Amino acid sequence: MMTHSILQSRKRLLLAWMAVLPWMAGCSKASQASDNSRLSKSDGIGMTLVVDAVEGAKMGQVVIYDDRGLIIYSSATVARHQRGILALSSGRIPLSAHAIWGRDRHYDFGHAAWYGGTILGDYTIPVAERIPDAVLHELRVHPRGNLRLKLRLKPDGVLFGWDIERTAPLGDVSIFEMPGGDFAETRY
Repeated sequence: MMTHSILQSRKRLLLAWMAVLPWMAGCSKASQASDNSRLSKSDGIGMTLVVDAVEGAKMGQVVIYDDRGLIIYSSATVARHQRGILALSSGRIPLSAHAIWGRDRHYDFGHAAWYGGTILGDYTIPVAERIPDAVLHELRVHPRGNLRLKLRLKPDGVLFGWDIERTAPLGDVSIFEMPGGDFAETRY
């Protein structure tokens, strides 16, 4: 009897998935069509986000969102020597980045982000359109490497830079190629 009910619930689950899958595929195509055509060029490229601040600045309770409103970074403190480095798993280059920082903000553990309080910085910058096609082409032709998106916070705005991070032939050191943007620094 128990085996029969388990089998029936599995059948119902399978039927539910079969009903939902075409709808999910349609939503995926609709959202892809609304994205900038440049984003399709980024398919398959690994990306790393590097966040820090200009020398002497210290930003608190930082949250960075992509153009879809998804949180891509959150930290209690961002400073020159307190930078964050993380892999971006969205599979697409964000069209923009929206950075907010402040003080007396509250941490929401459910969303892993800061909210409320006094906002000291609130800036949105373009990202995808600023990355040269040559950088993306290089990553496709020589795929061993990641596109690094670098955001540097400052009291009156956000600087944006990029480069390609590759592992040196001996495999123990990273090398950085094709830097560009508001700052071209590759090492910290």
